[in-house]
Parts: sequence; C-alpha cells; structure tokens
Amino acid sequence: MNEQEYKTLIYVIDDWYEKDPIIIEWKNGLKVKCVSFTGMCETDTEPGDEDYIGEYSAGVNEVEILQEGTDDSVEIYEGSIEISLACIPEKISLEDGTVLWQREET
Repeated sequence: MNEQEYKTLIYVIDDWYEKDPIIIEWKNGLKVKCVSFTGMCETDTEPGDEDYIGEYSAGVNEVEILQEGTDDSVEIYEGSIEISLACIPEKISLEDGTVLWQREET
C-alpha cells in the first residue's frame, strides 16, 4: 500500500465519523459497523527509516459485528478497532452500500 492510498483511508474515516455510521470490511471476512471515532494519532515510526510514511492510525469505536471473521487477525478491544498499517481494511462504505474507500489491487 502506498502512502497516498493509506492517507486517503485514514482521511475517509476522519471525514465520516460524525456524519453516518460506516461499515468496514477486512480480508478475513470481518464486517463491522462503527458509529464513533477516537481520532487520529501519529505512530512512533522513525522518520530515518527508509520505509517511513508518517504513519497515522485511527481508532473506531462502538463496533457492532455484522459478520465474523475467519481468524483473529483484526483485534477488537472493548468495542474498538485501531486502523493502522498492521490492520488495513479492504473496504469502507455507508449502510446504503455507497463505497467511500476500497483497497487498490496490488
């Protein structure tokens, strides 16, 4: 995933958290509805690292599981999920099916 695609993902979450619930889907089949957002924060990745992309993460809260995943690769902790480079969804949409962001094929 390139830097621009990742930033677009984070900004989509940031733009929609106060408007409507969002549906987030992962590769393992997990599908959740989220109705709140804790905000964005920058990680402790070192800027001197060649792979540094200024990683930000976002926390989504009040998670309602719509479909269970096939494994535990996405951690839900006390009704929250951290979206980061270690936990990138495949798609974010509205309840009516409007796609806000979808992971690009690589």
